[in-house]
Amino acid sequence: MSNGMTNEPKKQDKKFSTGALVGASAIALIIGAGGTYAATNAGGGESDNSAVVTYKGGEITRGEIADMSYDRMVPQLAFQETMNALLEKEYGDQVDQEKVDEEFSKTEEQFNSKEEFEQAIQQAGMSGTEEFKEALRGQMLVDAAKSKLVDVTDEEIEAQFAKENVEVEASHILVETEEEAQDIIKELNDGADFAELAKEKSTDTGSGEQGGELGFFSTGKMVPEFEEYAFKEDVVGKISEPVQSQFGFHVIKVTDRKEKDLKLEDEKDRIREELAAEKSASVDANKIYAELIEKYNVDVKDAKAEQQFDAVKEAIKNADESSEEPAAESTEQ
Repeated sequence: MSNGMTNEPKKQDKKFSTGALVGASAIALIIGAGGTYAATNAGGGESDNSAVVTYKGGEITRGEIADMSYDRMVPQLAFQETMNALLEKEYGDQVDQEKVDEEFSKTEEQFNSKEEFEQAIQQAGMSGTEEFKEALRGQMLVDAAKSKLVDVTDEEIEAQFAKENVEVEASHILVETEEEAQDIIKELNDGADFAELAKEKSTDTGSGEQGGELGFFSTGKMVPEFEEYAFKEDVVGKISEPVQSQFGFHVIKVTDRKEKDLKLEDEKDRIREELAAEKSASVDANKIYAELIEKYNVDVKDAKAEQQFDAVKEAIKNADESSEEPAAESTEQ
């Protein structure tokens, strides 16, 4: 059994790149919808009333299909195309094409071959790699817009740097229940050898075979619950109480702690960017869209196309009303 201790969600490059393929597919479906609508309206010298399908007693015409396509696709397509244009106008200079290409490459590297990558793109609803790049850029424009709505202070950067500039060495014993963990702690307090107990009882067989040793690690490498204890300043040489994580209950012993040789000035911009991205994940994209609609005086001429724009305004209105509602008074005596 793998130790499961690596905190996979913290591997930001892989998460972002793979997520880009999933997220971009939604945009691509809209792009594809636009292509479908355009195809039904293509001239080619044929009348909109020309038959596409005939059957005994009737037919389906190009005009009918175009009307159905318009009704189904235009509300979302008109909104998406408008937002793409306004996001590019407002934030385009903040998203370098080099970064788009870099994220594209990171995504491609997650697949075993170029063919597998291209197949995944097509399965996600995109025609090819260029369309994926367009959708990826669109996602990065939204991210840039979100980051403008959050504030990262120098104090937060310094606190994060302090965490990153430390590494600790630790061992652990992983078990399924809190009761088992308490029994192990009792044995350790009675003089049992940590390494021997790890080999005998840890369900993390990877580190268990090494006497529970995990070596030195920095923040972001272990699950949060584990790190919360391991990076405390006064725990070197001590045995933890049971620490619960998604993997079970850990008994942790931090054996060493040391500072790395990082320089704040070298890491400041990166940390600011990462903290901003972390905070912006909770920003409602509708707020960005609403601000762009107001700033650029968007005037929707088509009643059907107006549906999606109205939905954004309604979502913002509801969010504002919810935030203004007073907290319910407690009924407890």
